[in-house]
Amino acid sequence: MTSSESTLLVRPEHLNHHGYLFGGRLLEWLDEQAYIAAMSMLKPAANLVTIAIDRVEFHHPAKLGSMLRFTSQPVHVGRTSLTVYTRVLMLGYPENCEVFSAYVTFVCLGTHENPRPIVPLLRTKFSLDTLASEDARKHWAAVERARTERRRK
Repeated sequence: MTSSESTLLVRPEHLNHHGYLFGGRLLEWLDEQAYIAAMSMLKPAANLVTIAIDRVEFHHPAKLGSMLRFTSQPVHVGRTSLTVYTRVLMLGYPENCEVFSAYVTFVCLGTHENPRPIVPLLRTKFSLDTLASEDARKHWAAVERARTERRRK
């Protein structure tokens, strides 16, 4: 399974009027980091767009000079969608702490912007059967539960 890591520095232009990282900026970074992880699994012909970010909840504020480590890994493939789990840690002070985590779901678009099957675009086979760790299977199950909940609404 492919994963992606990146570290970003919180600079003055990223802060809100209270001196903390603007939440919208973190969501922008989250979406970009998840996209990079998703595309690393797919052939260049794939055309992904974000369709969902689950439960937006910030666990810890980030201030000027904070270093944020984004770790993203694809955790679920549907018929036309791919979901990536991204975790954001603040490095160092006072210790590494989780700022945010979320599942970002992308849909693959074909001609006329209609959803298209994603499996033929995968570089390697990816399904529940190919997952090696219990942690990976837990993420797959969490995505399945969220999909079921969205259908009920």
